[in-house]
Amino acid sequence: MQDSSRPVTGHPVQNVNGYAPPPPATSATAYPYASSNPYPYYPAPVPQNPRPTFFRRLFVAFAIFFIIFGTILLILWLVLRPRLPDFSLQSLSLSNFNASNQRVSAAWNAQFQVSNPNKKLSISYGDIVSSVYHDDYFLTETRIGPFVQGTRDVSTVEASYSVVDSFVDGKVVDAMNGERTRGGIKFNVRVVADVAFRYGGWRGRRRFLRVWCNDVALTGLSGKMTGGPKKCSVG
Repeated sequence: MQDSSRPVTGHPVQNVNGYAPPPPATSATAYPYASSNPYPYYPAPVPQNPRPTFFRRLFVAFAIFFIIFGTILLILWLVLRPRLPDFSLQSLSLSNFNASNQRVSAAWNAQFQVSNPNKKLSISYGDIVSSVYHDDYFLTETRIGPFVQGTRDVSTVEASYSVVDSFVDGKVVDAMNGERTRGGIKFNVRVVADVAFRYGGWRGRRRFLRVWCNDVALTGLSGKMTGGPKKCSVG
């Protein structure tokens, strides 16, 4: 007769409380599950488009170039210190003046003195246009031939203007006739020129030079300028 307290072979041993016994403890040094593939898979790198890299490098190269170029120009400006020329109106005369019925005929002759104050820079003048105004009203203009000034050079430039039976606003005609009867008439003379500074073989960029000779008084009878030479504003 078998002992009923011995477990039956082939059946799990049950706990006295009716629960299955806990699973056997694993060793702390047990090795984890090893992959069957000893060479892990890595995705192939996506090829980069060379165009963005090229444009970035080109942009950086241009930026460096402009920085160097700007630095060189700044150094040249600090060393050379270009100064604008000085203009003065030496004389202005009026002849054959007739203003009536909103029509004006007249002739002007002007003489300018132009001085280059720079010790190291010469100045070239091109595309020079000079105009005559009464207050802000345009009357006539003329062109002056180009010329070049050396360092510390002084030049005399002449200009002749004329207007023949040109229509002019009636208020302007009345204002000119009124000034003339009072013994004097005033005009404004302006000059615009395309100029460039030069130093040896180096030439700076061209710029527009604007000259204003305002309130130039002429006698009503002879038409000669009064008060002597007049210094002009340059900008």
